[in-house]
Amino acid sequence: MVWKPAWKARTTWRALIIPRLFERAIQSVIIVTVRVFKTSELPGILRMERECFHRDAWPREVFLDYAAAVPGLFLVARVDGKIAGYCIACLTRYGAELASLAVRPRYRKCGVATALLQATLRKLRRSGAAAVWLMVRRENDAAIRLYRKLGFVRTGTVPNYYDGRSSGWRMRMSLTLQ
Repeated sequence: MVWKPAWKARTTWRALIIPRLFERAIQSVIIVTVRVFKTSELPGILRMERECFHRDAWPREVFLDYAAAVPGLFLVARVDGKIAGYCIACLTRYGAELASLAVRPRYRKCGVATALLQATLRKLRRSGAAAVWLMVRRENDAAIRLYRKLGFVRTGTVPNYYDGRSSGWRMRMSLTLQ
């Protein structure tokens, strides 16, 4: 049996572990591409909608209506060419409303929702909207944290907003520079 000094053993261990940690960090970086919705993406959006919202999923017609009404505010996020999420907003007389935001479960906590929201907020600011509103299920802690991180504040609670089963929080964000 050959004796090795302790410092050499530790150096070897670090040399083996550090590259593996570095590899994991590199693998977790994803590139999110956000662009305007194309009709050819509708089947993928519908699959994702069912995957995210189950029985509360919107039907095909709702997406087609939004695509026709607000084509520049229906954004789709892709990761490695695959649909990872979407965001739909619309302008109102009083500002803008975030109608829907969805991210596939496997792409959550990867920055997809943030990228979609930041792109949407940029477009809304350029359009002249002074504020944006949204509704979020009171139990959706991850979404609420994201919205708060971006500057949304809770303005009220709407009891039984989601089909009489769950309350919704109304949140608002000012889009004007302060």
